Parts: sequence; structure tokens; C-alpha cells
Amino acid sequence: MGLLITAAILVVLRDAGREIFRRLMDAVEPQVIEAAEAAITAVTGVRDVAELRLRWIGHSLRVEVGVVLDASLSLAAAHAVCHEVEHALIHGVRRLTAAIVHADPAPGSDRDADQPPAADPHAPIAHHR
Repeated sequence: MGLLITAAILVVLRDAGREIFRRLMDAVEPQVIEAAEAAITAVTGVRDVAELRLRWIGHSLRVEVGVVLDASLSLAAAHAVCHEVEHALIHGVRRLTAAIVHADPAPGSDRDADQPPAADPHAPIAHHR
């Protein structure tokens, strides 16, 4: 009987240890990432998800996301879309408590067809990445 109880304890300990290790390494389940992407792309005005990072902090999730928006949007409109993304994420991802949303202009969306492409908006920091 003692061996059976020991085996049960070891199985529970193994599962708990695996989960703790995954959390320490900032692992997030693939279905959580898929839910976040679905929530983001469902927001009107979002063309694409440029970057998505989720991480556990204690028992809650935080997200950092870069969304691609039409470059012709006003600052106020882009800001509103970013808040809608944050709102959608909080409702669409369980245990998410905060989101940082960065707006990236869609390439070529702010120019006429006969104009040359605009400079890369990330050029000033590109050498740091």
C-alpha cells in the first residue's frame, strides 16, 4: 500500500514539476496564443499581427503585441483601435490582466501608387535588434 501511495505522489509531483518548469520558462499553451491571435484579428482596423508575446506573471497573463494598421489612420483612430485590441484580448484570453499594444503602419498604405515607398518606420532602432 505504501508503494502505491508513493507512486501516486510521484506522478502528481512529476506533473506539478513540469508545469512549474514551463511557467518559469514563460511557456504559454498554443491554444492560448491562438485565442489571442483570433481576438486581435477580429478587431476592425487590424490588418495583421506583427508580433505577439504572452508571458505568465504569477497566476495571470500579460501580452505585448504589435498590430499592423492602415498608415492613413489618424493618431486618435489608431489609438482607439489599439484600445479595442486590448479590450478584445482581455475578454478573449482567460487570465489575461494587461496588454501593451504597439501600432505599426502597414507598408505602402499611406502613399499614392505613383509615390516611392516611405522610409521604414523602425529604421532608427533597427540596428538594436
